Amino acid sequence: MGWVGLGFAACSPGSGPMASWAAASLSRAATRLFRVPSPGVRVAFPGASQPEPRCFGPAPGRTLHVSMSAPAGHNKWSKVRHVKGPKDLERSRIFSKLCLSIRLAIKDGGSNPQLNSNLANILEVCRSKNMPKSTIEAALKMEKTKDIYLLYGCRGPGGSSLLIEALSNSSSRCQSDIRHILNKNGGIMAEGAHHSFDRKGVVVIGVEDKEKKVVNLERALELAIEAGAEDVKEAEDEEEKNIFQFICDTSSMHQVRKKLDSLGLCSVSCSLEFIPNSKVQLADSDLEQAARLIQALGNHEDVIQVYDNIE
Repeated sequence: MGWVGLGFAACSPGSGPMASWAAASLSRAATRLFRVPSPGVRVAFPGASQPEPRCFGPAPGRTLHVSMSAPAGHNKWSKVRHVKGPKDLERSRIFSKLCLSIRLAIKDGGSNPQLNSNLANILEVCRSKNMPKSTIEAALKMEKTKDIYLLYGCRGPGGSSLLIEALSNSSSRCQSDIRHILNKNGGIMAEGAHHSFDRKGVVVIGVEDKEKKVVNLERALELAIEAGAEDVKEAEDEEEKNIFQFICDTSSMHQVRKKLDSLGLCSVSCSLEFIPNSKVQLADSDLEQAARLIQALGNHEDVIQVYDNIE
């Protein structure tokens, strides 16, 4: 996908992964990254001089890094970033974004979920969010051939990076609106922002296994290595329920999910999304401004998801 102009890419959503990125929009929350050793694996703690790898696995001699971050839901950015409005309005916002995701998936690969795995994944997310069947059916009939997939790279307060996914029938209008929101809230279009993110598969797993036993983090990490995942993140969904996010290569997402299911875990959904490969810490004033910016962007009718790399 090419990047043009002031940091945005506009293209026909003909490549399947785009739609499934959007499916992740309602599964994302403030997270903590943990890595633990398997046999033959070294552990490096913060402050060590070794270069940090981006994944782990059963390969002998690989160095794993253990993050000392605060637990999910307890760090400052989590509290600022995920302040919600009235419950009914929040549900309406979630459903609106899922409708955009459905439209994008249909444009990508057709309206038959049996032949369109991206659409099937998104419908699975819809059901997990208790989206009314009538709303889903209406969205399935809303295909608009003029819709254009848009991806904007931006710099936010404090040097943070943002990626904004949108679906619009007017790229010029959408870009103008996004630029206005950015200018008003301390952000700018930035072509290089996309280098702060990698496209990854994300498999969402419940904290109880198929036998209704609680899965702790140590066990989740052991299963992640066995299933071929790269990272595990503790997270909370929109209803503040604890979940695990298993991060993996895009090409192995479905295999990882299948393996985790076979190991007794209960998968909720899987999708592709942008994961930050580096994070920044912001001052309190920048955190608050970044939260206002992301909220304003998310409230735009064409925006599917806003990704950030804020610690």
